[in-house]
Amino acid sequence: MKRVAQVLFCGLALAFTIMAGASAQTQSWPDGPVKIIVTFGAGGTADILGRIIAAELSQEYKQQFYVENKVGGGGIVGSTEAFKAEPDGYTLMIAGAGPQLVNPALNPNVAYQTMRDFTHIAMIAGDSYILAVSPSLGVKTFKEFLAATRDKPSIACGSPGAGTQGELLQHIINSKTGSKLQPIAFRSAADAVNALFGDHILAAMQPSISLGEYVKANKVVGLAVTSRERIAAYPDIPTLTELGYDVEGGASWFWLAGPNKLPADIVARLNASVRRIVASDRIREQFARSALITVDLDQKATTSFIADEVKLWASVAKDNPLPPQP
Repeated sequence: MKRVAQVLFCGLALAFTIMAGASAQTQSWPDGPVKIIVTFGAGGTADILGRIIAAELSQEYKQQFYVENKVGGGGIVGSTEAFKAEPDGYTLMIAGAGPQLVNPALNPNVAYQTMRDFTHIAMIAGDSYILAVSPSLGVKTFKEFLAATRDKPSIACGSPGAGTQGELLQHIINSKTGSKLQPIAFRSAADAVNALFGDHILAAMQPSISLGEYVKANKVVGLAVTSRERIAAYPDIPTLTELGYDVEGGASWFWLAGPNKLPADIVARLNASVRRIVASDRIREQFARSALITVDLDQKATTSFIADEVKLWASVAKDNPLPPQP
């Protein structure tokens, strides 16, 4: 009996030692640089938000948080690296609608499952998509655009990448309106916008943060937004809903995530930090100028929010299957 008690005591002591060591390790986090993976190229919404969050977290934690762009597969390449990383808090990711919601819904062979393989830490911001065209197309309204498509076999329309929300939205618009958008996948939203501005393509379906300034400067013509309500920064652009076309899944959300099983105390600290950052007057004003919206959620509510979005996009993808690739 005495020996059993000694064994139990030693086992408990070892368990407490391990727990104490893990606690000390997370309390010292971060004691080195933290990588934030962005799954798209420079200049897009994910990249812009990632650099804002990285700069703010670097200041708060007195350690370097830095962005690393991992481009490919509509966000699959970077997402795969993120979910396979050690869950130690030194590899994080700017998660988004394309890689975490749309791509898994469209492609059952994606290596990860959004709710199984990631820790969803904190919401950052939401964006709407704008359908814009080159002035050379000679249209000013969505109605004129639909009329113009009748005379063309197709209209090349830039998306942020294959399997992204921007690509799927184009197919949804085609099915609902009879338009002839031909999605052209670019490596980033910035590349697609530059191609539109240079008249290499005639249309683009892009996040407002990437496209809005060109619309304001009258360098491209904004025809419609995918949000349920008009965007305050671009009040003259109607929503697809008010034009008579109900398009689900128009909002594009971005949040901070990491590999599954991140330590709970690190997650709690990061959630509180991101919420403070997003709620600050300076960042709120910056987001408002870019027509970004925010939601203030704790980590549990963030996870629940993303779970609902996963279900939504699974339904949207089922109802709007992509046509076979040529």
